Amino acid sequence: MDQLTRGVGADKSIVTVDIVNEDVVQAGFDVIRKGGTEVITGLADPMKQTVHLSGADMVLNRKHVKGALFGDCNPAYDIKKMLELYRAGKLKLDELVTKQYKLSEINEGYADLEAGKNIRGVIIHEH
Repeated sequence: MDQLTRGVGADKSIVTVDIVNEDVVQAGFDVIRKGGTEVITGLADPMKQTVHLSGADMVLNRKHVKGALFGDCNPAYDIKKMLELYRAGKLKLDELVTKQYKLSEINEGYADLEAGKNIRGVIIHEH
């Protein structure tokens, strides 16, 4: 990290792992610079996982830690807006889909994901 940021640290770190734990949060916190922000998008079991960070490091280096759900959007407004943009051809989503699967092919979709054959497989529910 020091080579990438000339020893200053990153402006932001984003923790997007499946299940958040203290080691992952600490690693994201350690790479941010003075005044930097760590954004946590994953969840942990609140009954099993508590995260501790250095209060001294946070205060002395003015570091910020925040959580974000749905990219910090307002789903009631933003999803409707994204659908309008998509339908108008102004938001390209089809190009992001690696492969489409029928509901009956869901196991194949998961196997392909685990094998690295697709990144954004989509299950199509035909009714």
